[in-house]
Amino acid sequence: RLLNSSALARNVLEYMSLAAWTLVVALSVPQQPDAALPLAGKRIAFTSPRAVAAPFSAELISAGARPVWWPLVEAVPLPESELGPLDDLIMRMPEYCAVALLSRHAADAFVERGARISDGDAELFAAMVAASGAQLAACGGAAARLRELGLAPSLVPLVSTADGLAAAICHLGLAAGGRRLRVVCSRVDEALLRGKEAEEEALVAALLAAGADADAVDACAIRPLLASGHELSLLREGGLDAVCVGSAEEANALAAALEAAEGAVSNGALPYGTRLVAAGAAAREGCAAAGLQVDVESRAEAEEAAALAKAVADALVERRLVW
Repeated sequence: RLLNSSALARNVLEYMSLAAWTLVVALSVPQQPDAALPLAGKRIAFTSPRAVAAPFSAELISAGARPVWWPLVEAVPLPESELGPLDDLIMRMPEYCAVALLSRHAADAFVERGARISDGDAELFAAMVAASGAQLAACGGAAARLRELGLAPSLVPLVSTADGLAAAICHLGLAAGGRRLRVVCSRVDEALLRGKEAEEEALVAALLAAGADADAVDACAIRPLLASGHELSLLREGGLDAVCVGSAEEANALAAALEAAEGAVSNGALPYGTRLVAAGAAAREGCAAAGLQVDVESRAEAEEAAALAKAVADALVERRLVW
């Protein structure tokens, strides 16, 4: 009877998929004595969606940790009836100076829709983008995901935030003189914004202020998931060594879950010395805006599983900040 709920069934399948991924990796890694591994016995929770969580979980297991998947947000497709503006952007890319993406989810939706329009051929879509002459600007997880999908972004800022991408675009003169730019967005649920402006909205505003003809185009939606009582109990009882957050939306979802759980947070700090890890600049800024105290600031994004796991290991073993 419980599995009549499609949402519950989907969550069960996602947990099974994550478990299968981590089991395969764990069996393929040369075995060392647990005590010799950098994260031996450490219990690390992470709040990213499954596509990002699976490789990170595998890296944690390889380092000896006991990963705890605590998904707080999910990306879902938009209804077909709302995808007209995205289709229009893809079909008319030669008319634009640049197309900007800030999130992995937006990149996934953009490429998936483009491939569908290109008769299901992702390589053909990549060729269409290259031939359009439009600059593909992306940062953080969006840039990494585009590369995975065969679309190399032509503009990647040094600072992986909306402000950093806006500064890079303006520095190259791509926003001057009314040039046309579009920002491919994830439509973020109001509960995950907590009264703050979405990153994509901030990017569009900065481009408009610089003189561009800029607008946002929704590609998918980001919505919160119900916080699990099991993970909250682990946190309240001192059962977690660290919690890793991979985006501003995850930071806001974590803050909301902690506010609803008595004794789970004090003055922005997690209890029992549990360390809060911000994966990337956007996650760090999201934690700060949500009033959460970041203990470990990693340059590695959530999508950079190996580098992020190493940053966590360095911080927990040596008890220092990672810059």
